[in-house]
Amino acid sequence: MAQQIKPIQKRRKVLSAIHKNRIKIALLMFVTVIPLTLILTVYIGAYANNRKVHFDQTVTEQTTYINKFVSKDDLDAIKVNISWYELSYPEKNDQGVLVGGEYKFDMSYEAKDNYEILNVSMTPVLKTPWTDLRSSIPSTPLLTTNKRVGISFNYELPVSPLWFVQVTEPNLYVKVDYTFMSAGNQMTKTAYILFSLKDLNPTRVAS
Repeated sequence: MAQQIKPIQKRRKVLSAIHKNRIKIALLMFVTVIPLTLILTVYIGAYANNRKVHFDQTVTEQTTYINKFVSKDDLDAIKVNISWYELSYPEKNDQGVLVGGEYKFDMSYEAKDNYEILNVSMTPVLKTPWTDLRSSIPSTPLLTTNKRVGISFNYELPVSPLWFVQVTEPNLYVKVDYTFMSAGNQMTKTAYILFSLKDLNPTRVAS
């Protein structure tokens, strides 16, 4: 019986201590939990907002933002080939403006078995995660032979938009519109590809 009373007494002491120090506990939660919650909200918001990408040259009311992407191998009718060919770092001109920055990619496509491809076009966008540093070019044909595509990118990297977050390279996003024959019918589809440059190196760095 005495053994059962001891745990009850301990619980009462704990509850009494909590009640006695409830103001201190509330203040401690205010100065620790709430700031941590706010910081977490900022990080999640920055990450989520900058995962959305649009492919228009000018933002309008009709602009659509995309946040779901596939790999270059996951399209049904074609396989898209992408390799990072060259990086040119931007430099400041006489007016202190960054110019000359460019990423170049070799890009092509292959038709998958049993698909007759009629037309393929692409719209590439370079955009950083966590922060909205962005550059793009208008839609251009994608061919079965290598096509070298250059995208200006006049921003200094790496950047640290938030504590403990460092962005070293943008991601390459590609909108691919392709038309093909299927069972005697002409079909057109659009796919959105994410090609990460993280941990990749270009074939050459321009001097």
